[in-house]
Amino acid sequence: MIHRGIVQELIRGSAIVAVGGGEGCSACASRGSCVAVNGRRPEKKTVTVDNILGASAGDVVELELPVSVTMQVISITFLVPVALLIAGYWIMMPGGSNHGAIGAVGGLAAGMIIALSANRLLGKRSSYRMKMTGILEKQCGETEVVK
Repeated sequence: MIHRGIVQELIRGSAIVAVGGGEGCSACASRGSCVAVNGRRPEKKTVTVDNILGASAGDVVELELPVSVTMQVISITFLVPVALLIAGYWIMMPGGSNHGAIGAVGGLAAGMIIALSANRLLGKRSSYRMKMTGILEKQCGETEVVK
């Protein structure tokens, strides 16, 4: 998953980048589509990334989250709750349909808690963080692509 954003500030070798809403929307190639789909601009989001390319405040940068990481996060977020919903239903179904429904809701709730916890733990790993892959535009306006 690739995002564009604007470096807001630099702190000890890291860059705080606005990727959505506010300043981040001006760097996005699809800036008009959010309003068309949602009826409003997205909320302001910032991400902290290692400043491995030496970007400066005001630079437009490209950030990437590897596809493998994106797929793992999607799998955990959606498949675990659905699997536990089905398991809860089948485990409780011998007690009747009401018990099956209770088991399904309980399994879904447990799956959501597990998925949220797993995503938070994985988010602490450096391999699960966005990486700066390019400086698309320097603050002074000159175009430079660094990859």
